[in-house]
Amino acid sequence: MASISPRKRSSNALHTPEPEPTTSLLLDSPNYSGRILAGLNELRQTSMLCDYTLAAEDISFNVHRCVMVACSDYFHALLTTDMRESRDNRVELKGVSSVGLKVVVEFAYTGSLNLNLDNLEDVLAAVSHLQVSEAMDLCCTFMKKALTIDNCVDMLHMSEVYYLADSLDATRKFVLQHFEQLAETEQYQRLTSSQLASLLAENCLKVTSEYRLFELVLQWIDHKKEERQEGLPSLVSNLRLPLLSGEELVDKVSKVDLMHSQRECSKLLMQAKDYHIVVSKQPLLQTDRTQVRSDKSSLVMCHAENLESYHFEAERHAFLKDAMVPLYSPCVCVVDNFMYACGGKYDSNENNEIATARCFRYDPRFDTWFELPSMNEARKDFVMVALNKCLYAIAGQDENMVMCTMECFSIEKNDWELCQSLSHAVYTHAGTVCESKIYITGGQKFDGHCRMVKSYNSELDSWKEEPSLINSRSNHNMAAVNGCLYVLGGNTEDPYGFPVPVTSIEKFNPVTGVWTVLKSVLNIREAGTCVLNSTVYIVGGINGQHYYSNLIQSFNPEDDKVEFVTKFPTRIYGRACCVLTLAHFV
Repeated sequence: MASISPRKRSSNALHTPEPEPTTSLLLDSPNYSGRILAGLNELRQTSMLCDYTLAAEDISFNVHRCVMVACSDYFHALLTTDMRESRDNRVELKGVSSVGLKVVVEFAYTGSLNLNLDNLEDVLAAVSHLQVSEAMDLCCTFMKKALTIDNCVDMLHMSEVYYLADSLDATRKFVLQHFEQLAETEQYQRLTSSQLASLLAENCLKVTSEYRLFELVLQWIDHKKEERQEGLPSLVSNLRLPLLSGEELVDKVSKVDLMHSQRECSKLLMQAKDYHIVVSKQPLLQTDRTQVRSDKSSLVMCHAENLESYHFEAERHAFLKDAMVPLYSPCVCVVDNFMYACGGKYDSNENNEIATARCFRYDPRFDTWFELPSMNEARKDFVMVALNKCLYAIAGQDENMVMCTMECFSIEKNDWELCQSLSHAVYTHAGTVCESKIYITGGQKFDGHCRMVKSYNSELDSWKEEPSLINSRSNHNMAAVNGCLYVLGGNTEDPYGFPVPVTSIEKFNPVTGVWTVLKSVLNIREAGTCVLNSTVYIVGGINGQHYYSNLIQSFNPEDDKVEFVTKFPTRIYGRACCVLTLAHFV
């Protein structure tokens, strides 16, 4: 039998180079510091090698001077200087309880803080006095975790006394979120006048109505009426009396004797009544006391019979008060948290192209609608923007013709008047305000879709031709973010009149006068658009498959990225979209 010789391996394959010997290396023992602390604590517990004594309330604690110096800024200052006290072997601590001192000493030797609701105040006093910052951080953590309705005002007091910013912030948020529940407990009556006034000033105070808040303030006053009634003006000044209904102001608040006992309260009550006298002028009377109690924004979509909202942070959808009449494809814009809805069509019948000139205003303070004077001309497929407390309705069409006219609604005058017209008629264009100028782009003219871009100077009442879009489009959206314009979506038409999507997103820099096409794309037309925190939100519309969409999408200009946000419960289209601050209970 033939023998098979084993294959010789390469000497390189068999040889692994020996690592160079290490001549210097710093190694850590993972348990060393813990073992040292444990050893020191054992010495303390048996009073071995202790060279210092702490005393509070006639109770003494033997410790090691170096340990206390290492953990406490107080002892570091006391024992490492040439002060006479640095040579003493004992210190009597005033303003510190033995309960608190015992916990701090144990923390110095273990790094663990034994906290409960019974010893918290003692420990805080000791930690603050002895300046043990790490222990103070742990106290703050405990306070945030132990927060309840039954202790939140006590926590508020302690957070203020010891300047615990994180705990104070968390406690205030808790109190503001659960204010009505708090008012049913004894803790509510422990609030100081300044604390209550500060809470009443907050936008995010959660309460079912402003009148309910007024009742709770009276409840707090009545608990110690003689002592507290002098502070009523500072409390009432932080209420939002104009947000009460006229009936509540006249039939309820006016009949409270305390409201007439002090001049400042009477003045605030009169101002609140005046706010309701001329409803059309309310946008001109805005102050801190006329703002909705909420610090979060909601997307609002106005279409047909419905006014719908989406709360971004709570991810909550809601229906708001129905419009006075159905609004089909109106234009909307916002001034001082009032939504104005104007024009559009009379009904949803695609064969009915009759435009309307009617205008309405929605007020989220009361969830109510108010009809304004109609535009001079009925129009649909137009642009409406707000600038300097005026509304500008630009071009569009009615059932008979395409329009080039522009008219302006002055909130102060409560009337529409004609302004400088465009040089040509256009409809289904887009518009927005950027750096105090009105811009319109694209749309359809008699000869088809266009790339037109124009800017309007309201002070000069004049239009200016700007560099054209790269792609012609209509039924698109435009938004202004950080001084630049962004044009999104829309369509043109094929030779048979069917929509052809325009998916590119274009950016315009008004300073350089240059348009650029971004890398992101968006296949949507006749959608709603709004801007919040430098992000453009696109709502509903008609997608590339020619279906009504229920998507909310976002476009971040900084990242040049389109992303899915959520789904609306209903499929919607139309460009009547805006951002409003709604009451938290909506």
